This record gives sequence, C-alpha cells and structure tokens, in this order.
Amino acid sequence: MFDIAGKTMKPVTEARSSDEMEHWWNMLVEEGRAKKATESLQKSMTSTEIEALARQVFEEVQAKAVDAGVTLPAEYILRLIGDLSGMGPLLELIARSDIEDIAINLGHIYVYTTTNGWEHAGPAPDGIGDALRVMIDRAGQRAPTPDYPIADAMLQVMVPLGDGTVRRKGVRINYVMPPASPYGDTITLRVSNYRTASDLTQGSLALLCQNRLPPVPRPHFDPRDFPRGNGILTPEAANYLLSVMVHGGTLVIAGTTGSGKTFVGQRILQEMLDYYPRGAIRLFIVEDSNEIILNGWNGDGKSDTGNIIYTVTRPEIRGGPPPVTMYDLIRSALRSRPHGVVIGEARGAEAWELIRAAATGHGHSAFTIHATSAEHVWPRFLQVVQAHPDAARMSEIQIAQSFAEAITAAVYIERNPQYGQIVREIVEVATIVERTAARPSFSPLFRFEQGKGLLPTGNRPMRPGFRATDLNLSESIFKL
Repeated sequence: MFDIAGKTMKPVTEARSSDEMEHWWNMLVEEGRAKKATESLQKSMTSTEIEALARQVFEEVQAKAVDAGVTLPAEYILRLIGDLSGMGPLLELIARSDIEDIAINLGHIYVYTTTNGWEHAGPAPDGIGDALRVMIDRAGQRAPTPDYPIADAMLQVMVPLGDGTVRRKGVRINYVMPPASPYGDTITLRVSNYRTASDLTQGSLALLCQNRLPPVPRPHFDPRDFPRGNGILTPEAANYLLSVMVHGGTLVIAGTTGSGKTFVGQRILQEMLDYYPRGAIRLFIVEDSNEIILNGWNGDGKSDTGNIIYTVTRPEIRGGPPPVTMYDLIRSALRSRPHGVVIGEARGAEAWELIRAAATGHGHSAFTIHATSAEHVWPRFLQVVQAHPDAARMSEIQIAQSFAEAITAAVYIERNPQYGQIVREIVEVATIVERTAARPSFSPLFRFEQGKGLLPTGNRPMRPGFRATDLNLSESIFKL
C-alpha cells in the first residue's frame, strides 16, 4: 500500500503484526467483493455507489475488528475502493496532491511528481487496462479497440481523503493498445489537482508570490572518454552529439537507404539515457516496425521498459480496419508527457508534428529522414511536410523558421564505395533563417575529409543554449 501523504512510495506500516492486519484486509476484500457481486447482478455500479459500498463494508468489518481489539487504518477505505473499482493502487496515486501524471507502461507504473519528475512506482495490477476501458465505456466515451487502438477520455474520479471528505478529480486518459502498442497497453493519466475552497480563500496569488515548483533534477554532463579508432565518429563529434541530446536538443539523422541511420540514432539515444536515472527520461518511439530497443529491454511485456513507449503504425488494408499512421501516434504521444519523441523514419505529416512537439518543449527528440547530403535535408523535409494540412498552407519561410527553432543539429551518414559507412557531415542548425533563400542556415561543425576522416571545420556551435560552454565542452574540440 502506498503512503498517500504523498512524500514516499513506501508501504504504510501498521502497529499490529502484518499477518494480523493482512487477515482483516482479506476479510474486507472478500466481503466487499461479495456485496459488489450481488449488487452488480441488478445493475452496473457507479463510482459513487462503489465508494458507498466500500465505506459500508469497512464500517461492518471495523466493528468486528474493534471487538477483537484491533483498529483498522482509514487508508483501508481507499484501498478497498481501488480494489472494488478495478483501479487498484492507481486510486491511491490519484489521491496524492504531488502527482501530475500516472503512466502504465505495459506491466509497470510510473508517476510524474512536481519535485522529482518521472519515477518508477512499481508493478501495475493485473486487469487495470480492462477496468479503465470499462470505466471509459460507462462514461459514454469511446474506449479503445483493436480496430481503433488509440483513445482519449476524460473521467471524474471520486477520491476519499484522509479527513473523511471526498475530492472529485478530473483524470484525462490517453490509451494506446495493440496493435498500435505491440507489446501491450500503454496508458497515461493526467491528474487535475483542483484547488480547494480553502486554497482560494487563503489567496492563491499570494501563494504564487511566496512559492514556486522546484526544478526537476538534471545530471551534469561530463564528456565521455570515448576511444579513438577507425569508427564513423571521433570522440569530439560523439561528445557533441551526446551533449546536445542530454541537454534536450533535437537531432535529425539523415542518409541514404541502408546507411545505418537507425542504428546510429539508437546508440546516441541510449548513451543519452545512461546519463539519467533509469526511467527519468520518458521517450515515445514511433516506427513502422519496431527496430529501436533501448535500456536493454528484452521485449517481454511484463518487464520494465525503463519508461520507453514503443508504438508501431498499421498500414491501410483494403476492406480492413482504419490505418494507424505516424501522425496519429505522435498526436497521441503529446498527451503522454514524454520528454522526447523518436520517429523511425519521417516521410509525411508526422515530420511537421514532431517539429511542433520539439518547439514546444519536447526536447530529447530525434528522427531519421532519407537525404543525399546534409544540405539536402532541408528540401527533403520541405517536401514531406506538405502532407500536413497546416504546413501545406504555410510559406516556405514560415516552415523554415519553425524548423530552425525546433532542430538543433543534423547528421548525414552514407555508405561510401571507398570508405564504407561514414559520417559525411555534422551541422548545427542556426535559429535565424536565410530569408532571401527561405531556408534554415546550416553551420558545418565536423566534415569528412578524404584520407583524414571526420574533422572539425573550425566553426563553433553558436545556437543559444547549445554553445560549447552550455554543453560543457571545450571549444578546442571544434578547432581545426
């Protein structure tokens, strides 16, 4: 059982022996489930009716416990409501005032707290997805199905508080199920922690003058001591790309078919994740078929992915269910509070959605795109985003400005007939566009030189927030 005071994720301890308290808890559950089964034969029970039933059962069992010299903790009411509603420990988490989001990633629960960001909260109860789908359906909203595997809903959840009162909390649910989430259900609950009447009478504006939310912990970046060899990256180039991602940048990995774009992107992402506690960075991955695997996950739907969400598209089949596009999945991703969105390959409207996501605070993002050079990244991007209705109505200069604001750097990879796989160029994207050419400005930082390998060009990164000092990198690594 979670401590609903909201400070820890540790179980609440009881003065009585655990075996004795477990006996009374089991009695509560057995009697509660039996009464619910009887009531459910006549009609479906609302959340209010389930709460009333749980309180009634608690009072009855409490009377027996008192006769035996035992006092049951009031927290058992909340636990019992969670059990009878199918919400399990989710109800206790929803009751906490410091939790803003709850994520069910396959078989594991993560919570986003105002002080620590994303944290692992333990295993998810069996059947929680079924319970939430039933609640969505009873609320008159569309629950997800295999034909329509993405759904959004808004529920009102009655949460009993420790003082015996009840707080109604709004919970916005984003639900992705198979086949769009191939390994199992992924669910995000955004909890609306409404202000109470006492908060308002005490002056909410005055509270804002006195307090603010603390920053979410962020690791200090120290350059890695990468070996120098015959690889496609030098230690200097590798540390630049890594630091960009650790500091919340967005990376484009471009190249021809078979050049290794996905593999390079996966290695950079994993190295970035290793800088943070496991699960602290939440990534939403969108692919046509699942290729990117992070955190050493083994593909088991019951094991912890480390807060990585894996989704795949479904192609359009004549006479079959509706397609699930990358565009659909990215729009769903933005409702699941990710730090970043990763696209296996951008070929259409999804490229514009990712740009908008990156420009609105979803750093740590990356996507691959087919191109024949670093300079070709821009015309190729301009071509594919025309599939998005919003981008199709915009001028090239407007699209270029959006690209420049969102994208930090681009890498171009190729399979060279003489040298094999090489990184031909790494460029920084300037925040100011070339207005006469109506295109973003690229500043080459590293370039492949025949017979010499990948070398710095002498240009220093100048993008605000991503200069050498911001990235904790020595300016000497960019010198010729």
